[in-house]
Amino acid sequence: QDSDIEAVPDQDSAMSFERKRGIFSEPDIAAKRLCTANPEYRNAFILFDRDGSGNIDICELNNAVLAVKQSVESGTAHHAHFTQPFHTKTLLWLAARFAADTYGTIGFPEFAEMMQYLERLKDIFSQIDTDRTGDLSVAELSRALNLSGFNVTGFPGGGDALSMAVAEKIGRAYDEDHNGVLTFDEFVQLRLEWDCYLNAWASHVPTGMNNIHPQQLLTVLDAVKRSLEPVGGWAMHPTMSGLQGFDPCTCLNSLFYSSMFKCQRPFMLRTAELLIAKFGAGNAAINFEQFCMMMEFLKEQKSKFMAADIDRSGNVDMNELATAFAASGLPLPMHSLLEVARRYDQDGSG
Repeated sequence: QDSDIEAVPDQDSAMSFERKRGIFSEPDIAAKRLCTANPEYRNAFILFDRDGSGNIDICELNNAVLAVKQSVESGTAHHAHFTQPFHTKTLLWLAARFAADTYGTIGFPEFAEMMQYLERLKDIFSQIDTDRTGDLSVAELSRALNLSGFNVTGFPGGGDALSMAVAEKIGRAYDEDHNGVLTFDEFVQLRLEWDCYLNAWASHVPTGMNNIHPQQLLTVLDAVKRSLEPVGGWAMHPTMSGLQGFDPCTCLNSLFYSSMFKCQRPFMLRTAELLIAKFGAGNAAINFEQFCMMMEFLKEQKSKFMAADIDRSGNVDMNELATAFAASGLPLPMHSLLEVARRYDQDGSG
């Protein structure tokens, strides 16, 4: 079954001309144009537009995508119709992707494109899930990434220990229930976020180039933050409060978007240089695979920063820094904290 996922013939050349392959593929342009003419989508929209407004809100969207989710899970070895809706974080990502400019409601054109996207992801998920468990194991994710041209380690097939470790780290970032596998729900989150990385890279890295230097990295990082801004906007919209258990802080804790802090500042060039030194395997530039691993690292650091930034100012003051070091088991005297702060406070803001 997984042979249906389009494998790339040559790693270096493939990643230079087209990245949206395999698990990252999307419906073709012609299919996208015809999605609003699909009578099944129209009937589904009418069904879930219970108030007849011509739009569906986030709660009605919840019911619509649940139908898609059940169609995936009912075809697996579980043989069960799950009644639980998508995770609120998944709904947030879907709304931000397909209704970025209409905070609060989703019209039929956006709904139709969303349904088509989910149908495509359903097909991909079914192809990757070779053991028909209804979940993606680390081995299945690793092989699918490899067949899609994503290969950090350089080993073919994705079955070596290092490739498996990379896949495990990627999967863990989206494993909401911490059970060691990815459900369809969690796979959708992975795709939606990595689509933003793919688009930011494709928009700012010239065709044929597969490596970027520090200044280019700053440009791509800024593009990522702009592309993820709708996620932050939707999370703060009043309609999201209609979703039971939704917590915007939890959903946005590790996410990079433009308005994530009260004080908005771009990364410094020195930061980009250090990131490339960490992920570039000794080179002065990083490729797309290394960039994606770097983004997972940055998400982890953003979560740690948010935990330290107790007053949510977007800055960590001396008291917050002292608390963070103490919580990490490394309590430092004030003179040592001041020395650390002076070393890294390059703009002298305190």
